[in-house]
Amino acid sequence: MKTYRRHYCGRTHRSFRTLARCLWPRAVWVTGNGPYATTARHRVLTVELHPTLEAAEAAKRVIDSSGCGGKCPCTGRGHELIRLLDPAQMEAAA
Repeated sequence: MKTYRRHYCGRTHRSFRTLARCLWPRAVWVTGNGPYATTARHRVLTVELHPTLEAAEAAKRVIDSSGCGGKCPCTGRGHELIRLLDPAQMEAAA
């Protein structure tokens, strides 16, 4: 699983959704909230956020097996599971 720690806007984001919008400004949609993201990159980028690793893994299994709803030629390629770490949250935890 990838972990995204840095983004270069210099702002402190109030939610993982605003962090995701900053990380992926060209995403067609960002839905959900939580520190785990499943992404699908094909003609367009979509991002779904999840509160737990288990929920994100389950969502990734669904998109891998269903091919993004039947219109995905990649059968799993182009789908990622990413953990988001907001720098402000990393500093607070230290």
